[in-house]
Order: sequence, then structure tokens, then C-alpha cells
Amino acid sequence: MFLAKIKPNVFATEGIIEALCSLLRRDASINFKAKGNSLVSVLACNLLMAAYEEDENWPEIFVKVYIEDSLGERIWVDSSHCKNFVDNIQTAFGTKMPPKSMLLQADTGRSAGDLSAGSSPHPSTPDEDDSQTELLIAEEKLSPEDEGQVMPRYDELAESVEDYVLDVLRDQLNRRQPMDNVSRNLLRLLTATCGYKEARLMAVQRLEMWLQNPKLTRPAQDLLMSLCMNCNTHGADDMEVISNLIKIRLKPKVLLNHYMLCVRELLNAHRDNLGTMVKLVIFNELSNARNPNNMQVLHTVLQHSPEQAPKFLAMVFQDLLTNKDDYLRASRALLREIIKQTKHEINFQSFCFGLMQERKEASYVDMEFKERFVIQVTDLLTVSMMLGITAQVKEAGIAWDKGEKKNLEVLRSFQNQIAAIQRDAVWWLHTVVPTISKLGAKDYVHCLHKVLFTEQPETYYKWDNWPPESDRNFFLRLCSEVPLLEDTLMRILVIGLSRDLPLGPADAMELADHLVKRAAGVQSDDLEVLRVERIQLIDAVLNLCTYHHPENIQLPAGYQPPNLAISTLYWKAWLLLLVVAAFNPQKIGLAAWDGYPTLKMLMEMVMTNNYTYPPCTIADEDTKTEMINRELQISQREKQEILAFESHLAAASTKQTITESNSLLLSQLTSLDPQGPPRRPPPQVQEQVKSLNQSLRLGHLLCRSRNPDFLLNIIQRQASSQSMPWLADLVQSSEGSLDVLPVQCLCEFLLHDAADDSLLIEDDEEGESKEQKAKKRQRQQKQRQLLGRLQDLLLGPKADEQTTCEVLDYFLRRLSSSQVASRVLAMKGLSLVLTEGGLKDGEERDQPMEEDSADAELLPGYQWLLQDLPKLPLFDSVRGMTSTALQQAIHMETDPQTISAYLIYLSQHAPVEEQASHNDLALDIARLIVERSTIMNNLFSKHSSRPESDAVLCAFLSIFSTYIKRMRKTKEGEDLYSWSESQDQVFLRWTTGETATMHILVVHAIVILLTLGPPKESDFHMLLDIWFPDKKPLPTAFLVDTSEEALLLPDWLKLRMIRSEVSRLVDAALQDLEAQQLLLFVQSFGIPVSSMSKLLQYLDQAVSHDPQALEQNIMDKHYMAHLVEVQHERGATGGHTFHSLLSSSLPPHRDSSETSKAKVTVETPHSSVKMRAATQLPVVGPDDDLTGLLLQIFPLKVEPRWHGPPPSQVSLALQQALAKELMRAKQGQIQQGGLAFRLLQAIAALLASAHAGPIVISMHRSHSLSCPLMRQLHLYQRLVSQDIAFSSLFLKVIVEMLIWLDNPTVEAGPLKTLLRSFAGQNSHKHRLSDVRTGFLHLAEALAYRRDTEVPLRAIIAMLKTGEKCNAEPELVGKVLQGLMEVKSPYLEELLSLLMTVGTQNGTAGSVAMVISLLLQESEERAVKKEVDSNNGSEVTNSGLSSGLLVDLLEHLDPEVTSVCPDLQQNNASFLTVYLPYLLALLTHQSNWSTLLQCISALLSKRRDYKLDPSSALDFLWACSHIPRIWQGRDQKIPQKKTEKFVLRLSSEELISLMDLILSESELNSHDTLHNDKNSVDQAPCSLIQSRLPLLHSYCNGNLEDIKKVSEYLINCSKKWEDSAMSKRCQNLLLQIYLHFPEVIQHVALPESTFSSGGAADGSTCKLDVLVHRLVTLLADIGDSKSAESRVSDANLACRKLAVSHPVLLLRHLPMIAGLLHGRMHLNMQEFRQQNHMTFFSNVLAILELLQPLVFHSDHQRALQDCLLSFMKVLQNFQRTRSPLVFINKFLQFTQKYITHDAAAAIPYLQKHSDILHLCAENPDLVQLKSLLAGLTLPVKSSSAEVSTEERDDDLAAGSLPLVNISASFSLSAADMTMYLKKMSKGEAVEDVLEVLTEVDEKSRRSPEIIQYFINDLQRLMTSPEELCRNMAFSLALRCIQNNPCLATDFLPTFMYCMGSGNFDVVQTALRNLPEYVLLCQEHADILLYKAFLVGIYGQIDTSSMISESMKVLHMEATT
Repeated sequence: MFLAKIKPNVFATEGIIEALCSLLRRDASINFKAKGNSLVSVLACNLLMAAYEEDENWPEIFVKVYIEDSLGERIWVDSSHCKNFVDNIQTAFGTKMPPKSMLLQADTGRSAGDLSAGSSPHPSTPDEDDSQTELLIAEEKLSPEDEGQVMPRYDELAESVEDYVLDVLRDQLNRRQPMDNVSRNLLRLLTATCGYKEARLMAVQRLEMWLQNPKLTRPAQDLLMSLCMNCNTHGADDMEVISNLIKIRLKPKVLLNHYMLCVRELLNAHRDNLGTMVKLVIFNELSNARNPNNMQVLHTVLQHSPEQAPKFLAMVFQDLLTNKDDYLRASRALLREIIKQTKHEINFQSFCFGLMQERKEASYVDMEFKERFVIQVTDLLTVSMMLGITAQVKEAGIAWDKGEKKNLEVLRSFQNQIAAIQRDAVWWLHTVVPTISKLGAKDYVHCLHKVLFTEQPETYYKWDNWPPESDRNFFLRLCSEVPLLEDTLMRILVIGLSRDLPLGPADAMELADHLVKRAAGVQSDDLEVLRVERIQLIDAVLNLCTYHHPENIQLPAGYQPPNLAISTLYWKAWLLLLVVAAFNPQKIGLAAWDGYPTLKMLMEMVMTNNYTYPPCTIADEDTKTEMINRELQISQREKQEILAFESHLAAASTKQTITESNSLLLSQLTSLDPQGPPRRPPPQVQEQVKSLNQSLRLGHLLCRSRNPDFLLNIIQRQASSQSMPWLADLVQSSEGSLDVLPVQCLCEFLLHDAADDSLLIEDDEEGESKEQKAKKRQRQQKQRQLLGRLQDLLLGPKADEQTTCEVLDYFLRRLSSSQVASRVLAMKGLSLVLTEGGLKDGEERDQPMEEDSADAELLPGYQWLLQDLPKLPLFDSVRGMTSTALQQAIHMETDPQTISAYLIYLSQHAPVEEQASHNDLALDIARLIVERSTIMNNLFSKHSSRPESDAVLCAFLSIFSTYIKRMRKTKEGEDLYSWSESQDQVFLRWTTGETATMHILVVHAIVILLTLGPPKESDFHMLLDIWFPDKKPLPTAFLVDTSEEALLLPDWLKLRMIRSEVSRLVDAALQDLEAQQLLLFVQSFGIPVSSMSKLLQYLDQAVSHDPQALEQNIMDKHYMAHLVEVQHERGATGGHTFHSLLSSSLPPHRDSSETSKAKVTVETPHSSVKMRAATQLPVVGPDDDLTGLLLQIFPLKVEPRWHGPPPSQVSLALQQALAKELMRAKQGQIQQGGLAFRLLQAIAALLASAHAGPIVISMHRSHSLSCPLMRQLHLYQRLVSQDIAFSSLFLKVIVEMLIWLDNPTVEAGPLKTLLRSFAGQNSHKHRLSDVRTGFLHLAEALAYRRDTEVPLRAIIAMLKTGEKCNAEPELVGKVLQGLMEVKSPYLEELLSLLMTVGTQNGTAGSVAMVISLLLQESEERAVKKEVDSNNGSEVTNSGLSSGLLVDLLEHLDPEVTSVCPDLQQNNASFLTVYLPYLLALLTHQSNWSTLLQCISALLSKRRDYKLDPSSALDFLWACSHIPRIWQGRDQKIPQKKTEKFVLRLSSEELISLMDLILSESELNSHDTLHNDKNSVDQAPCSLIQSRLPLLHSYCNGNLEDIKKVSEYLINCSKKWEDSAMSKRCQNLLLQIYLHFPEVIQHVALPESTFSSGGAADGSTCKLDVLVHRLVTLLADIGDSKSAESRVSDANLACRKLAVSHPVLLLRHLPMIAGLLHGRMHLNMQEFRQQNHMTFFSNVLAILELLQPLVFHSDHQRALQDCLLSFMKVLQNFQRTRSPLVFINKFLQFTQKYITHDAAAAIPYLQKHSDILHLCAENPDLVQLKSLLAGLTLPVKSSSAEVSTEERDDDLAAGSLPLVNISASFSLSAADMTMYLKKMSKGEAVEDVLEVLTEVDEKSRRSPEIIQYFINDLQRLMTSPEELCRNMAFSLALRCIQNNPCLATDFLPTFMYCMGSGNFDVVQTALRNLPEYVLLCQEHADILLYKAFLVGIYGQIDTSSMISESMKVLHMEATT
């Protein structure tokens, strides 16, 4: 087994297969130890499986041995160890095997293939051999994932295998033997071969007998299962199988159950099996030979396909009803029986819908009894509906009648089912029935009524007395009491409106009305009985009642009859819509409410339960009167219009004069204006509305609608003062369903009840009767229930924001009502709702308030506001709303106590987070204080001594203190008010600097509050200090809108202040008073004594200050004097001076002392002066990014226009910072790690980076910036000379910069000079501290030609002492190079020392790198000297020293380059002398990472060194051929050798490889230019060819990489334009194209690539074999059909190649010429009979496609050979009467040749003109003569130039007659226009076919004309007309064959055809697929994939077309 798995090919030989198969046959001739086990067979099977696992085509012998073992002992067929092998063999039969779970055979015990040895179940002493073998096989068992794959293995041998198997089966079954002796194994074999339809047919005919045979039962059952599962074609054979299966009769239950399982599988096998099955079962049931299992089969079918099976069943019933005999009674009985036997498990709706489907078959179209058919289908529909009443439905219906609610889901499901069937039935009667038959009106209406169960009862049971009498009425009621679906109702209305259908409008209205009311009567919460969404219903209903006058009556011209409706129908329509609106408030209800006033009025009537007109919802008497008057006007106008209309009608008919008395229409018609004003309903309509409302509870339905909320709309329309008794009734009548009423309704009812309670309290309770008491108790109970509901909305767990807001808003809005009663009621309602505990608690709480007990709080009646409201769960949601309502209420409320409660609440809970709401609150409170003085006096009167006064004052002060604090915090610029509000705003400024903007009323209100004196624990003193600071000026005020100073304290306010007890207020009021004001205030009343004393004192001062002004203002001195005396008596002091002035007539003495006025200082804010600072330099510190700063100062990339930057800001900043550090260093303050050290480190880091060169060059250019920095660093180094680290780093930086600047390409400059001077100074001062410093000194000495011995000896001494060599390789290399130049005697000693130290210290890498550098440079010098002077001795010396270095290098670094991380100095690229040796070292001794590093470095884009391209490419080639890679691999090259790709390169590396190949070609061309001028082109071309395998191996065959490489070369070619480099790029492109032709599909190669030649030379091409094969096939003509089709396919392939890859085909032009040449000798008969003419025609057509490339000079010889063959053939046929078919095309081609390359063509044709002259003797070849006319013109041969010019002239003259030859186009412009017009869309099929036929005939001669019709052909390719479509496909393919370039244009059309829904279009496309795939090979994958998808999902067999296409594509392999 192991061997078979690793070497399967060994076992696949014919002999071994024969041997193994003989083992499987168990031949008697072969003797082996069997011992009853099957291990040998198992081994053989597994060996064969392993050998053939990968093979798709297995030998037929496997099937034969399988059948032998199947019919025999089944040793290995049933073995689990051979399962994989057996499964693969069974793919030959295409049998879908049942899963093991379904097979019964596995249960019979041990299978035949079981491995247990012996027959004993428990072998006691098993043989050692057996156990070992079992163990071996057990170990060999495959795990599930290792099992081999099962795949079709006999596709190619399918027919022969099938014939063989069927012959065996027939032989077995036809043997003469008793039926009992049939082998089980035969049944098992049949089970496996059921994939063949003949096998199924053979098996099914004997199956019943086998099933009844006890011995064969189990295998027969398996056979039955397999039979059913494989019955998947639905052909005639399979239908016969199904018919036989249905006839099988089985009695045992086990068999019957298995039979039902098989029936399910049969249904799964093919979708059409279901319909056949149902039809055959029903027909069997109705036949005489009835199978007793029919109903059970039907039950199984219905269970399996619950949706589809009922439809097929219905189709069978339809078929029964189409018979001439009346099958209705039988059908009813059969249907009942089916439903009974299937236990009602049928989808009645699907069945009924199936009955109603329109059938298009001929038997239905030509049916004789169409009317009977419709009536009988209707009857079957009603029976089906009633059959849906199961026992459960019946039970639920009876329980529902009794009022019990059980099994409601069953009942509801049944009701919805009936409703859906009725909807479908009405649809059927509306749309399908009119197309079947023109039913009579009576029959049609009967059918409609019958399906809706509105017909007479006897019509439902008259046929067979079913339902039985006991159930009839109940069944009919159950089927009629069902929901009415919207579609049903709408269709009935549409039928009524239709004139074509025999249901009149009145009947339709009656029926619709009846159905709507019937459905409404079934209403229930869990059933939608009347759901209507479409608003159009309203118009449809109203249209039914429209009155249409007789059509034969002509009305007068210009008279427009009024819109009238039949009154009875009109009001019936409104009632119908009312019911629908009640059940659909959201759509119909809302539309009615908004747009139909009459319907709205009816809705209000049923909602309020009041049926008067005008409706009670209009409370306003004026509106009522207006409505009555309008109704009178409308009815009068309506009467006039009807009379006028009837008069016109009478005038046109009876000529009778119409008056009100004899009018017929007046009582029957009404104006039809549904959207006009509401009309008064007739009395009988009002009664109908009332009875409808009572029976259907329409009002209740409308009232409980919350969206839209009609009830709320009514409540809000009616004012709160008006009583709504209907509302009380509504709440009273809503038993336990308060939650359906809007919150506002409940609140209104609560207020209504509260008002009633207040009235009832006054009544005498004793006088009440028992009834009244009962009513009262009931009302109180309802009230408690209502209150509980509202409290639950507010306080309950389900309280939500919306309902809370709605409840409180309803009451709170009434608090600001202008009516006291409304306000009181609102407060009462709030206290009831908010106080927990209901009425009783509320009543108990009222008593303590009346008694005014000591425990009562300040405001006990307002606990609802102050305590309960803030406790609400959602208080935060209503806080803003409550505050707004109370702010409005304080202006309307007149009760001081209520206002007090409001104010206390506002002070505690008003939301003041928003500035605007705070402003509003302050202003509202201020208005109350300032404007409502009566309330204020009442609240704060000293006489009343209200207990709550202090609390209210504290509330006031609290509100204003928080407001003032907030306002003083606001900034000056904030806009707190809009402009319109700002007219009363003042801007306040305090002396402390604070400012605020507020309303002037707020200021006045605060001052008034301050005059009331301080209450306990309040913000009084804080406010006092703010507004009247002690011994400080008052704040000043300015008007906001005008900025003028405002009067903060008017006189009336000052008077209030003087009357205050607060002395500070009095003092403030008395300041700066004028004399007139003082006199006015003195005369005021209510001023306290202390204030009066101060007032009198101020009067005294006024007398002293200005007595005259005072005296002028006193009107009555006597009165004033008396007033002063009275005040003195009150106890006031002062005023004596004033009194003396009054009492004396002399002017008083003027006091010289003047009172100093208080000055109010106004501070002006300091304006922020912005100073523009001078531009400052940035400060640079040691921690900054100095590297970044240096890169800013010295940028790496400099524009060529740049001449040095201006002094940069950054540079100046750096110099400034360094100067500061120098100053500190001079003073001795040296900082460790300062800026200078960091800057030096940054420069050193940059020099060590990859950008060292560019940065030094940038510094060299910007010397104006770099020199000052370097000088400063040098100065710093001198100051800190003791700092060795700084000095050595400075020296290192100088030397490294000088290394870059010493380059000869860098011109001298200031920086170079400066650095050299620094280096000179430092070399003397700085001692040698380490080896590196020594090397630096040595480098300096060598640079300036100083003595090198001293520093060299010092270095050698240091190295000998064991010091580490810490110098950089570049530095060491520079020194060694210098020593080599001066031929120092110490060189070898130094080198050996360096090597020794390096080996010891592990730094050998650096030494090796130094040596490689030296090798490189010495090689360069050697080459240079050789070129310059050819000095041989120097070269020899250099070579000798190089040899020494190479030996050292190999010893130090065997890998050669492992020490060069970036490989900038790869010596292998430069050395020529030692190149092979070093390459061998590198590839053989380096490890993989080194090699990869080398490769990536060679192919890196970033390399800034030059490579020898040949060396690099040789190295890359060597890398992929290193022997170590291939170690351990198979030495033998296998037959199917696959290319192994060693290395995968990126696209960038591949492009670098391209550059190397091009560079090598360029160098090679330079060399050949010197050597041989002629071979310039050939050498690089062959060189490029030699490098292509390298490119191929590195591309790994990846098309993406090849694309990128090609695109790069195309860009290079464009860049180099016409240079030699461009030609090389094109040459390389051409070679890539030859290797990878597929690249042309993805990259557009330039034309010059193909015309550059080189394609026909010795290079190889990937497609050569294919092209050679195709050309051979093209020439391989024969008589057979297959040969002809092969030539045709090859011709198409060659034409495709000529278009897509002309260059590749032209490489084989000499071969084509040879093939033509070989046929020239044949005579005419041979030529024609052997089809050589076809070959010549095909070649000529291909040559035409190859133009103009075929005329290129590279192909001249081959082309001329071809033309010669054609001319010779013409010569051979000159004497025949019939010219050759290709003569015209040949002449056209010759003409093209002359036109394209006259210089070559004319001499050649003239050379062979004798042949042409001979041919021209044929009288039919007129064209040839015209060609010869041009060739026979005289040609001068004096000189080449002259003859060429004259030949050109001659050509122009001679080519004129040839125009006629090429003009073969056979369609004129007029014909073209006519054809295109006829083919255009919409034209008749006959015209299109005619044009297509003509185009077809013409295109046979000149196919190029087809391309003018491409667009029309693409359209016609998808045509459903077969002839047009086939012709279009034929022409399209001919067009593509003629010009394969057009193939892609047809791709979308072809894809669309294959995906078309039209089966015929798909088939046509598939038929043409192989030919099109060949012509459109670039898209073959898409086309074949599409074909595959069509085959998978479209149930079309596309495999043959796909395989045919594949054969055509792989022509070279399959032929």
C-alpha cells in the first residue's frame, strides 16, 4: 500500500490491473489462502484505488468485476475498506444512492465485507496471522480527511458501460427461474444501477412481487428507495415508472410507512413529479382498479408540499369539471373524502386559489359548458370553505356562542382563512370569469353572493345534502361571520361601478353595506374584522350613489346638470363609511374628519350619543343658528336645481311641466357635495345611526382612538365653562376601560364631578330617595375609579412623561383662567389628583384647616402644590411647565393666600438653569410687586399680621438674590435681551467694578422689597449691601438702547424708601434731593418719626444753602409751618431753621458752610492695548531637534536655479545660542552636554548616515551659513581643549568632511580652506589617543604629502600592544590606498597586523571590507591607466598587489560580502581579473541570507554605485543554479517536467533586472561598434535572447510581473524615442512577447515593436508548436466530415491568430509558402477533388488579415514564395473555362502589395509577368489584364535611383485600372438605407427576414458588408423569432470569421443571450458557442463559466457544448 501511494504509476500498468482484477474475481485457477476473509480483495481494491486516484478515466474492467462481485459473493463490494473504490466505480451508473440511515440492508447483521475472520462471532483462539493482518489493515485505515475523492470516472465510456450493465440486468431478469429464486444481490445491484432509466423500468415492473416476498423484502425496500430517488428526468419512461409505483398495493404497515418515505423522495427527485403524482393518484382513485393506499399517498404528498400540492390537486378537479358529464356531485364527494382522509391537513387557500386559476390549454379554451364550469367551481369553493371547519373550529365556535373564550386561535385562523378565500374569489369573479365566459346577470350575481355566503341556504347543500341538517345553519353562520378584507370590499365597489359586469350600483351598495355591517358585528379585540387603508374607498362608495340621467336624453347646450345622488343610496353610503371609519380611525377616520363634514357630524353624533341636528358639540348658540339657516338655504337651492334638472329631462321626453307637486325626482335625489357643509340627516337615518351605534359600539371605537384623538379634539373645541353631559355619560358607559379615553377627557369629567359635588353638598341628604342614593354611590365609585386611574398615571409605576404633562397641563392652564370658579375647580382637581389616598383623605384633611388648629402649617390648603407636586416621580419633566403656568397665574389670581403658595413654590422649584427663563421669572415677580399693590399691601399689612408674610418675603428675596448674583456674574458683552426688549433694560455699574443688565421693574421691585424690612434668615442684608452699600455711592444706571444715564430711583420709589424702617434706605433716598422734592416728601403721610427727623434736617440744610429757591417752592407757608410743628409733636427732631424761615418774613442768614456732595466716580475699563512685538528669533536649546535644524539650514535637495539661500532665521538663532554659550565658556561656566557638544554630535550623526555626501555638499554651497558655525565650534573647542571627547569628535567631523570635499569633482571653496586650516592646527595639538586618531593623522599626512613614517610607526606600535582597531573601514581604506600609492615599506606589516588583530577581536569584517574597497579602487585605476597610457608594468604591479589582497580577503571573509550590509562596494561587480574566482567564492561559500542580501542589493533602485551588468547578470544566473539548492532532489528528470522557480522577485527588482539586461546590451553594442560595424544589431539582439531564460525564471510565470515589466519597457521606449536605446527596449519587448504572448491582452504594445523585425530570427517562441500544429491542420485536407470540420476549426484559429498575434503567425510564413509550393504540380482534377482549393483560399484570406505587417522587408522572401505558388496555380488553370474562386482576392492583395511596397513588388511581378501573361489569355480574367497594363509600362534601367522614381510614377499611372478590382462591395448607399430601415425595431418579421436573407446571400461573396449591420444583428440575436435569431447568429459569426477583431464587440450580446429568460435564445447561443469561443479566445473563460452557470441553474444540459468548445480550443491536443 505504501508503495502504491508513493508510486501510483507503477501499479497503473495493464498487466498489474489484470492481475489485481483477477484477484477481485476470485478465480478458481488462482490459489491463495482465503480462510473465509476478504483481505486479499481489500488489498487489491485499495491498490487499484491508489493507482487510479488521480485518473479521471478508469478502465471498463472495474465495472465488470464490480458487477461480478455484486451478483456473486459481494466480498469486497460491501466492504467498508473498499468503499472509496466502490463509490468511484458506482459513478459510472449516475445513481443517487440513498444515505445509510435510509437503507435497511445495514441492519441485517454483519455485512459481507466485514473483516472478522471465521464465522464465529467470538473467535476464541484467532490465528496469529489473522490478527497481525487485521492490525496491519487497521493501521492502514484512512482517516476521513485522507480518504480519496469520489469523482466521475466513466464520462468517456458512459455509453458502453450502460449497454454492458443493462445487458447483464436483462440477462439476469429474463432467465427462466422461479421468481422466488431471484437473488438478493441482483436487487442490490439494481439498487446501485437505478441511475439508468431502463433499469428503473425493469425493476418497477417486478417490484411489487419482490416486496411481498419475505426473503427479498429488505433489499426490495432499498431498491424502492433508490428507484424513487433516481426518478429525476420526468421523461416518458419515468412517467411510466411513477404510474407503476402508484399501482403497487402494500398491506403491512412497515412496508406502507417505507413506501410513504419513498414517495417523499420521489417528489424531491424532480419538480414535475408532484403534478404527475397527484393526477395519477386521483385518476386511480376514480378508476375501477382503485388502490386502497391512494388517500395515504395523497396525505403524504400534501404534507410534503403544502403550498404546491393543493394547486395541482385543484388543477385535477378543474380537469374533472371540464368533462362533458357532470362531475360536480362526484367531485364534492371526492373532495370531502380527501379532506377527511388527510385529516384536514391541506392548505385550503392554496387549493381554492388553484381552482380559480385561468387555464390556457386548448381543452379549456374550447370548453363546451363554460357557464356550468364557473358555477361548479363556485360551488366547490363554498364546499372547500365549509370543509375548513374542523372539530376544533366547531368546538371553538360553539364555545364562542356561549360566551366562553377557548381555542380562539383556531377560530380566528379559520375566519381569516375564509376572508382570504373570499377575497380571491371576488378577484376571480372580477378578472378571470369575464375572460372565461359571458355569464348571465342572474348567474353572475348568484356566484358572487354564493362565495360571500349571502345566498339562500339551500343552494349550499342541494347537491348532496351536505352539510347535514344538524350542522347546516351553524356551518353557514361560521363561514359568514368572518372579517371583510379591504380588497374584497374595493372589488365589490369596482364591480358595481363597472358597466361591463352585471352587478348594478344599487346591488353593489346593498351587498357592500351588508358585508360591512356583518363584519362589524363580529368585532373582537383579537381580530381585525374591517381593516381598510385606502382613502380611495370613500370616493368609490360615493360614486356608487351618483345619479346618472338616461343617456338617450339630450340636455340643452351649455346646461351643466348638478351633481346629484340617489338619496337612499347617499345616506346608506354615509352609514357604511361611518362604520368603516370607526374601525379605521387612523386612515379613513382621519380623512373623513378632515375632509367630509357630513361624515364628521355623524362621527360626533355616535361619539356623544346625541343625534340632534345641529350636533351638541356646537355649544355656541350663534353657530347653531347659523348652521340651521345655512341648511335651509342649501335645501332650498337643492330643490330649485332638481326641479330645473327634471324640467330639462321632461322637456326632452314627456314635454310635461314639472312643479314641486308632480316632481318625481325631488323626493329621490339629493345634492352630491360630500365635502360641502354637513347636511341634516333624515329622521329615519338618525334612527339607523342610533341603532348602529348601539349594536356596533361605533362611538366607543372612535372615542378610544388616540391617534388621531377625535375625543380630545371635541373637548378642546368646547370651552371649559360649558357643560358636557355627554362626556359624563361616556365615562359612565366605559365599563372598566378608562385607559382608552384621553387623559383630558378624564380630567374634564373629574372637574365636572367636583363641581357637581359642591352643588350637591348644599342639598338636604335626608330628602334623597333610595334610587338617588344608589346613583350617588355609583357616581362616587366611578369617581374613585377615575381618580385612581389619574393618580396611577401620575404616581404609578407606569407613569410616563407624556401623560404626566397632559394631566397637569389640563389643570394648570385653568389656574390662569379669568373666572374664579374655573380656577377653584382646577385647584380642587389638582389637590385630588396629587394627594395620595383619594377622596376620604382629602375630606379629612380639609377639617383641620377649618378648625385652624395649632399644628396647622402656614398654608395647609396648598400641600398639593408645596409638598405633593415636587414628590411626583417625573417632577423634573413638568417643572418648567408648572412654573410657567404659575407665573401666568399670579397675575390673574386674587386670593392672597393662593398667591403666597405660588410664590413660595416658585422660589423653591422654578427652573432657572436657562438665562431666558430666569429673566422671565424675575420680571413676572417684579410686575406682581410693582403693579399689584393691593395684593402686596394685603400680604404685608402690619394690621393683618398674616403668618405666611415672612415666608413670602423670604421667597421674594430668595428669587431676587439668586437673580442678582447671576446677573452680576455675566460679562459685559453678552446679549441677554433682544433689541425689542431692551427699551426697558438698564445697564448697571457698581463702584466695585461689577456690571449687570436687567429690567428696570426688577430694580424697583427689589427696592420695594427692601422697604418692607428684614425677615428672619433671609438674603435681605446681602441685597441691601448690593443696592445700598454702606458709605459708598449707589450703582449708576444707563439705558441700554440709548446709553443715556437712567433715573434709578424715581420719586414714588424714594417716598417708599423714606417710609421704610430701614435707615440706610432713608439716607439713600434723601441724598441729592432738590428743594421741591423735600417739600413734597415732608407733606406725605405714613413717614416714620426717624425718617421725618432726617427729612427736616435736610430741609434745614436747604435753608442754609439756598433759601430763595426753597421759599419760591412753598405755596402755603402757614400750612407748612403747622406741619413742622405737628411733626415735632410726633417726636421728630430738626427743622427749626426751616420753621424759622417759614415764621419770619425776613430772609434767613445764609450759612457759609456748604455740604459736600457725594461724588460718584465712574471707572472706565482699561482698554487692552495690544503691542506689536518686534519679530524675535526662535530660542534654540540643547534639547531641540538639532539634526532637523541642520537639515533646514542645509537642505539635501537644491533647485538648480538656487544660488545660496539668504541668511536663515534658524541659522541666526543657532549662531546666537552658540555665541551665548561661548561667552559663558570664556567666563569659566562650561556646561556638560551643552549646545555646542549636541550640535557637533548632530553633524557627526548626519555624516554617519546615508545622506553624508549631500549634506557636506549643501554646507559647501551655503558657506555663508556653515563657515560661521564651524568657526564658533572651533573657538569652543579651543576654550575646552581639556575635553578630549569634544576635541576628538571635532577632529573626526573635520576629517570626514574633508574626505567628501577632497573629491576632484568638488570645486574649491571657503569651507574647504577653513576645514584644512582647522585640521592642520589640530594635528599638532592633539596627541594620539587611540588607533582611530592615529589613522586620522596618517590620512592627514598623506593628504598633504607630509612625512608618514612617524604616525605609521605609532599605529603599528599601538596595534602590537593589542589595542583594538576602532577606525572606520573607509578611513583605513583611504590610508592603505595612500600607502600603496607611495609604495610604503610598512604596508604588508600593517596589513598582516590588521588581519591578526581583526581575527582576534572579531572585527575581521571591517578589514575585509577595507580590502574589498582597495581591490575595487586599484582595479579602477588599473583600467584607467591602461586606457590612458598602456603602461604594462604598472598594471602588473597593481595586479600583483591585488592578488595579495584577494588572498587576504578570502582568508578573512570566506563569504566575501557578508560584512557589507548595504553592499555598496561589491567587488565582484568590478573585478575582471578575479571575477570568476570571486563569483565562485560568493555563490559556494556564502550562506542563504548573504546571497539574498546580495541579490536585493544588486536589484535595488537606491544603489548609488555602478555595476558591471554582465557580471551582475552572471551572478544572478549562478544564484539560481547553485548545486546546494538541488541537493537531495530526484536525479531523473520526469516526463512532465515542471519549471521550478527558485527565487521570487518584486516588481521593482524585476525592473532593475530589465535595466541590467538593457545596460549589458548597450555595453555590448559599444564593444561591437569598435570591432565590427555590421554586426551592431545582431549581437545585442542575441544577447537579449540569451538573457530571457533568466527573466523567465525570475518572473515565476506571474502575468502581473510580466505586465509591469512590459509597461516599464514601453515607457522607456517612449522616453528614449528614436534612439538606439529605444530600439533595444522594443527588441526586449518583442522577446518578452514571444515568450509570453498573453501579455498583449493586458498591455498595449507599440506598433514599432512588431515592425522592428527580430521576430522571424532564431529566437524561440512559446506558441511555435501550437502555430505549427494549426498550420499543419489547415493544410491537412481530406474527404471526411471530421477532416472538413477540423480544417474549418483550424482556419478559424489561424484567422484569430492573424488578428491577435500576427507577429507569431508571420514567423511561420516560410512554412506556409512551403506547404503551398508542394501543391503546385497537381492537375486541375486532383486540385479540386482533394480540396486543395480550400487551402489556397484560406491562406489567401489569412494573408489579407496579416496586412500590412506581411509586407515588411523581413517577410519579403516568404511572401514572394507564396505569391509565386498562387501564380503557378493560376498558370496551371489558364485553359479551364471556370476561373479560380480566389482570383479577385489575389488580385486585390497584389494591388495592396504594390501600393504598400512598390519598390519590392513591381520588380518581382515584372520578373514573373510571363506567367501572368499566360494566365491573362483566359477571357474571363479581365481584371488580370488591367493589372498587367500597369506592369508592362516601360521601365528605365539606367540607374537605380532614376528607375525607382520612374517606377513610382508608373505605378501611379498603372494602378488606376486596379481600382475596379478592389471595389467588390455589392451594396449601394440607397440599398443600405433601405435595409437598415427594414431591420429597424418594430418592423414586421417578414421584412426583417427578407433583408437578412439578402444580406446573407451578398455576404457570401463579400462578408465585409455585414459589419454595417452589427447593431441590428446584436438586437436580433435576442429575438424570440427563431428564423430571425438563427440568421442573425449565422451572419454575426460570418462577420467575426471575416474579421476576428470584431469578436469582442459581440461579447455582451452573447452573454446576454446565454443569460436570457427565453429558453430558445439560450439554446441558440449554446449551439453557436464552440465556434464563437474559438474566435473570442481571450474571453473564453468568461463564456464557458457563463455556460456552466446556465447548465447548473437553468436546467439545460450544457456539458456537450462546453466539452465541444474545449475540444476546439485544445485542437492541437485532441486531433
